[in-house]
Amino acid sequence: MELDDELFAMSPRREMRFCTLGELVPVLLVDNFYERPDDIREQTLRLPFETAPLHYPGRIAVVPGLNSSLHQVLAWTRHLANTVYLGFSTIWSDGRPITEFRSVVTDFAVVDTHPRELTRLQRLPHVDPVPLFGLVYLNREERGGTLFFEQTSDTENFAIGGYFSEGTGPFRLLGRIDPKFNRLAIYPGCFPHSGEIVGKWIEGQARFNKPRLTQRLLFQS
Repeated sequence: MELDDELFAMSPRREMRFCTLGELVPVLLVDNFYERPDDIREQTLRLPFETAPLHYPGRIAVVPGLNSSLHQVLAWTRHLANTVYLGFSTIWSDGRPITEFRSVVTDFAVVDTHPRELTRLQRLPHVDPVPLFGLVYLNREERGGTLFFEQTSDTENFAIGGYFSEGTGPFRLLGRIDPKFNRLAIYPGCFPHSGEIVGKWIEGQARFNKPRLTQRLLFQS
């Protein structure tokens, strides 16, 4: 399906600030990111979602074709990462500081895996396959933010029964990104983190008809 070509117009009222979680994790927040966030949620949820690769506990979809407004978002966020984020914090890759992100790719993701159906790796905090990652939270209902941890010991004998949502065992909680609706958060992918998946919604039909939707942005150097 084709989406409205101006669907992803950014808001002129964007508000930007930095914060540091646990004195370790540098996060760039952009609030009021999109002009039409409710339309984005409604239209992107109609896309053909497929099972996510790797260990994501849900499904992903990509926007088909060359949507001009989405192309502008990718260009703007890449510039933001190169000029603002890298000016605030150093990001390392293969033992060297990154001086430029050359591309950004994006998709939309829903979390809909029942806690009992998670694999072992899906139950634990993870790190991202890219050095810098972005999320736009597109949920007016409470669907959880993003939690960051410091790993303090081995996980071999550590087991949990569902989604990891607090600091315990080998993981010390560093901080949380609040999932404010229409907020873009950009953060380094090297710190262990997990989606804050709590509440009854993930165990019932709400995980399908009112899912946790985020836009993901992967910054590649």
